[in-house]
Amino acid sequence: MSFLVNLALGLLFGAGLVVSGMADPAKVLNFLDLFGTWDPSLAFVMGGAVLVAFVGYGLVLRRDRPVAAPSFSVPAGKDMTLA
Repeated sequence: MSFLVNLALGLLFGAGLVVSGMADPAKVLNFLDLFGTWDPSLAFVMGGAVLVAFVGYGLVLRRDRPVAAPSFSVPAGKDMTLA
C-alpha cells in the first residue's frame, strides 16, 4: 500500500513539474540568469508550492491522528550544540 501511495505522489509531483514547464532545463537556466534573459516564473511556481504546503500542513495539524497510522510520529525537541 505504501508503495502505491508513494508512486501516486511521485507521479503527481512529476505531472506538476511538467504542467508548470519546470521540466524544461532552459526555463530553469533562464531563472538563474539574473542579468540576461531572466524568467521569474519559477519563483511563482515555488510561491504556489509554499502556499499549498502551508495550507496542507495547517489541515494536518487539526487532525487527531494520521489517516494511515495510529498516531503522529513527532520527534522530541532536543537542544543542539555545536561541537
